[in-house]
Amino acid sequence: MSSDKEYIAALNNDSEKAFRAIYDAHYKLMLGVGINITHDKDNAQEVVQEVFYQFWKNRKNLKDTISIRNYLKRAVINRCINHIKYQSRFTSDEVLNTHGSSAIQPDREMETKQLKAVIDKAVDNLPEKARIIFILKRQEGMVVKEIAEQLDISPKTVENQITRALKLLKSEIEPYLKKTGMV
Repeated sequence: MSSDKEYIAALNNDSEKAFRAIYDAHYKLMLGVGINITHDKDNAQEVVQEVFYQFWKNRKNLKDTISIRNYLKRAVINRCINHIKYQSRFTSDEVLNTHGSSAIQPDREMETKQLKAVIDKAVDNLPEKARIIFILKRQEGMVVKEIAEQLDISPKTVENQITRALKLLKSEIEPYLKKTGMV
């Protein structure tokens, strides 16, 4: 087998051999993508394994026009971002709890949690490309050049998407801030 179309046809016939060939051909690249985003080999391995598991599980739904490499790469990027978001929520709650009520008054703590929920929702509502770039830049601390290389786009596109994301976030968050008197 040499083409993605042939591999997908074989997967539709439950070919474990085709799956193994895809896994062997793409695992290292996908792991590299995961490590670049999560900065943690163990988390990246977990994400990549989950992506390949889902790939096998959904093999009957794959269109024969996809690029397997691009499909897997997009899946790894999305799962890494979801993993980072989950981890950052846990860390934020941990920080709030360790500071205790003596450091943050209960009403302020509630406002902080509500604001975080509004921000998380606003980030989730961003268009996919803007959301991915925003998370890589703001939550992962990657520089424009790294993001451009990682996503195989130009640095100017990265900058434009960050600007777009910030404008969209501002428009979604501003009404909440005005309503609560924070602005």
